Amino acid sequence: MVCAPMDKATTENSLDPLAQVPTSESHGIKVKRGQLSAVQQGRYGTGPAPYGYRRGQEGERPLEISDIEAEVVRTIFREYLRTRSTGKVVHYLHAKEIFTRKNNKWSRQAIAIILSNRTYRGRVTYGDVETQGLHPAIIEPALFYKANSLREKKRRNKKTNNTQVLSDTPRED
Repeated sequence: MVCAPMDKATTENSLDPLAQVPTSESHGIKVKRGQLSAVQQGRYGTGPAPYGYRRGQEGERPLEISDIEAEVVRTIFREYLRTRSTGKVVHYLHAKEIFTRKNNKWSRQAIAIILSNRTYRGRVTYGDVETQGLHPAIIEPALFYKANSLREKKRRNKKTNNTQVLSDTPRED
């Protein structure tokens, strides 16, 4: 058996698995840069398409509207503005036997997520960066803002109504 002499620097690096893999920190930075670049170009980020959309046929294509789901999204916004309640929207969808993409019942949280998702008005976001998306909007901006103004108003009222002033003074009956 004939062995060639080994280069010590090459040997040490090849035996260290961490030398072959980028650090999680540098990988995380690259991922963030990629996401930011995608948003700046108007492309929706990674992960599944939001309810109401589907991914384009090729990975780089913008989101496309899923007609049936998009109509459900419009219904969610209309019903929320009519009833002023995510719970009532859930009841409405259940009564109409309208289910999620995975054929589950809707939850108040799922409705709240849809109401707050800027993707539905044709925008893409990453952190504090928001740009016009390459995909079509499902909800008109005015309708989106109206629903979210109502949500914010209800949130502020809830905070105000739930605060109780504590006092050492006994109550007089």
